[in-house]
Amino acid sequence: MTDGTMGAWSERRTRTPLNDSERILSGVLRHVREAVAADATLPGEHRLAEALGCTRQQIRHALADLENQGIVVRRQGAATTVDPLTLRLSARFEARVEYGDILARMGYTPSVEVLSASFDAIPDDIAALLHPQIEPVGAHIRLRWFADDIPAMVGEYILPMPAGMERPFIDPTRPIFDIAHDLWSEAIAWEVVSAGVTALTSEEASHLEQPEGEVAKMWTIVGATLSGQRISYSREVHHRDLVTYSFIRSVKEPWKIGPR
Repeated sequence: MTDGTMGAWSERRTRTPLNDSERILSGVLRHVREAVAADATLPGEHRLAEALGCTRQQIRHALADLENQGIVVRRQGAATTVDPLTLRLSARFEARVEYGDILARMGYTPSVEVLSASFDAIPDDIAALLHPQIEPVGAHIRLRWFADDIPAMVGEYILPMPAGMERPFIDPTRPIFDIAHDLWSEAIAWEVVSAGVTALTSEEASHLEQPEGEVAKMWTIVGATLSGQRISYSREVHHRDLVTYSFIRSVKEPWKIGPR
């Protein structure tokens, strides 16, 4: 086995440069989020255009987009209101979406930095969840995401390699799903997500700029391919207040529910 290397990346980078329409939509979403938090209506088009440095026509286009998604309700001669339930579906727990996209949908400017990247031994309890034929050493990547300038999530990602594979060069700035695909020549098709809470360790508290022992959202994720190979493990610790995750649950028809 050759001694593979990891690329270096110490600076924090914005997810992607926004074009003008994306910038305006993100700005309107920020006001939408603030309106929900304050239980208020959305500011008028003139105030939004002034705040975002754009035309009222551009604001109307952004509002029309949000109206089509059901996030805002517009009525002629009345203030624009926000549907808080639909806004929650911007962060769907059961839908796999790149984390920066989730933050952008909530009106934040996302950015990310690599905290560390190395080849390390895979702990036995984690190896037991993954494909049975893997190298004992895998890629370990730790990322910290920001919402605007607020630390939003710290993620630890373990990517095993197929047994017998030589350690490759890995660029930790690339999406985790792309790295996993390169290692296994298969894409992650579905994930098993176990959600819970955790008390922040001193290191996690430092990265999230929260008190040690503070309660935070936490989930572990195992990614699998269509052929059933389990090729990634993640542990994500989220700031408890920045994003509310929701999922849609179906309800059985009453006539199909058996006696209790």
